[in-house]
Amino acid sequence: MNSTLTQIKTGTSAVATTETGIDVAAKGTFAVVGGAAVIIGLWAAACFIAALVNAGPLGLVKSWFVAVGM
Repeated sequence: MNSTLTQIKTGTSAVATTETGIDVAAKGTFAVVGGAAVIIGLWAAACFIAALVNAGPLGLVKSWFVAVGM
């Protein structure tokens, strides 16, 4: 049996390059947003710990009720 292999060239290389560029941009955006979320989370935790140290747990709860107006 004789079989013939035929290569078919398609014009998808430009589309793949565009998708790759979009993937790289998406990963970069995800890294920036994720990094910002980590920094904000660490800052919030530091503020909470500082409030606990300064006012104490009961003082913090009392201050929260005063701020909320209950």
